[in-house]
Amino acid sequence: MRAWRFHEFGAIENLVLEEVGIPVPNKDEVLLKLNFAALNPADHFLIKGQYPRPGTPPFSVGRDGCGTVVEAPADSRFFIGDKVIVLRSDLGVSRSGTLAEYVCCPEESLAPLPGGWRDEEGAAGPLVFLTAWQALVDRGRLKAGETVLINGASGGVGSAAILLAKALGAKVVALSGSEKKWPSLHDLGADMVVDSRSKHLEQEVKGALGGGRVDLVIENLGGPFLQKSINLVSVNGRICVIGLLAGFQSEITVGHLIFKCIEIHGLNVGAYTAAESQMAWKKIVAALDDAKQRPIIDSKFPLGKVQEAFAKLGEGPLGKVVINCQG
Repeated sequence: MRAWRFHEFGAIENLVLEEVGIPVPNKDEVLLKLNFAALNPADHFLIKGQYPRPGTPPFSVGRDGCGTVVEAPADSRFFIGDKVIVLRSDLGVSRSGTLAEYVCCPEESLAPLPGGWRDEEGAAGPLVFLTAWQALVDRGRLKAGETVLINGASGGVGSAAILLAKALGAKVVALSGSEKKWPSLHDLGADMVVDSRSKHLEQEVKGALGGGRVDLVIENLGGPFLQKSINLVSVNGRICVIGLLAGFQSEITVGHLIFKCIEIHGLNVGAYTAAESQMAWKKIVAALDDAKQRPIIDSKFPLGKVQEAFAKLGEGPLGKVVINCQG
C-alpha cells in the first residue's frame, strides 16, 4: 500500500510517499481501507518534532479518517463493508496514522459513519468537533444566550465551534484575518465578524457588542491574543486555550485574572478516553443533525498530493483540508 512517512523529524519535506506492507490488525483492532483522511495543524507540529510523545520514525501522521471495514474481530460490532470513522485515538500520534491506503485502529475508537454524511465529511468531523465540544461544553459550560468569542474562526476547529455554539443557542463573535472569508463566517452562523489583524481589535469587539464583553473565549491562536482575550472576557468569564497558531508564548497581566475571576483552561482532545469520545460524538452528531449542519470542507486532494494539501493548510483554509486516500 501507499503511505506518507517521515524518517526523521524536521521540515515538512521529510514526509514522503512510500510503498509499505498492509498492516495486520491485533485481536482488538479493525483493519480499514481508508476512503478519506483529514489534515490537522498538529500533524505538521509532530513532523517538526514539536509534539509530545510522538511515534518513532519512520512514521505516518494523520489522525482523522473515514474508511471501509476490511477485517474485524469475530465478536466485533462492525462487519466487513461497514463505513466507519476514526474518533480520538493514538493514530497519527504514537502509532501509524491515516495518511495511507489502509490503517489498523482499535475498535473502541471507531464509530459508524453518521447517516446522510458523505465519507469526506466523516473524515473531516471528529477531531475538530470533539475539540470544539470539549471547549464549549465540558470546560466552557456554555449556556444558551451567552456570547462566545472564537479566535481563528475560519479554521477547522473554529468553523466547528461556530456551528456547535449556534446549535447550543449562543451568540457568536468570530475573529478572522481573512476578509474574503467574512461572508462565509456569517453564513456559518456568526452574529458578528471582526478583523483579528485590527490594531483596535478590543474596541471593535466591544463596539459590536454595544460596549459589552463575552462570556467565553475559544482561544485558537495563543501568543499575543491571549491577553486580548483576557481583556475581552467578562467577570467570571472563561477562556479555553486550544491552539497556538500565533505563538507558543504569551505575556499576560495576572492581576486581570484575579480581579475579574477569570478561568483559563488548557485543553487537549487527547485527554478524552475512548468511552468519553463516543459519548461526546453522539451528542455532537445529534446537535448537528438538529441544526441541519455538516462539517465544513475547504478542499480535497488525492493521496499523491499531500504536500500540496499541507501547503493549503498553511494558507489558513475555511474548514478542513481532506485527502482522498484511494485517489
